[in-house]
Amino acid sequence: MGNLQYKIMYRLGFTPWEHEDQPEPLQDLVKTLPAGRMLDIGCGAGHDAIWCALQGWSATGVDVVSVAVDRARRNAKAAGADVRWLRGDISTITPAELGGGFTVLQDIGCFAGLDDDERKRAAATIDAVAAPGGRLIIFAFGEGSGGMRGRFAPRRMELPAIRALFPGWDVEFSRPADEIDMQGPMRNAPRAWHQLVKH
Repeated sequence: MGNLQYKIMYRLGFTPWEHEDQPEPLQDLVKTLPAGRMLDIGCGAGHDAIWCALQGWSATGVDVVSVAVDRARRNAKAAGADVRWLRGDISTITPAELGGGFTVLQDIGCFAGLDDDERKRAAATIDAVAAPGGRLIIFAFGEGSGGMRGRFAPRRMELPAIRALFPGWDVEFSRPADEIDMQGPMRNAPRAWHQLVKH
């Protein structure tokens, strides 16, 4: 699923990846680590970056869809949160544009919309902007798409592929994301959390 498909889905109001409750892995890190810099990759409406900012973190959200970034800005203003928002594609945006020293980075399904070359470029950028010891949280789909097919189906990304994309990182854990309630045709798609730490 490419950038055009995401834009169409936002226009249609079909955004099953959107959520207001923060993912458990993100909550755990923010509660245990000293406040640092957080990067939300494919931030959507920005709820996670906003929450991090309200916990005292310096948060940046990036998304390729202008509608999503506009919503994120409005949500941050309503919440009184100071978040840096960027409209950009994680596979083409430069590390200089993103900044550096991120201690927590999060991808909630953004990689599912990238082809293999885009994933390699995105991974290189993520590696460049992460601080040593930085944590990367990835929400990814596994084998199959839960009955969803065609251009709007998420691409899977399982642990061996993640290891190959991030050779300078160790996997802290990989577990099913059964607590994530997907809606519509994606409700049965196998999904998992992967958390990595940079050497």
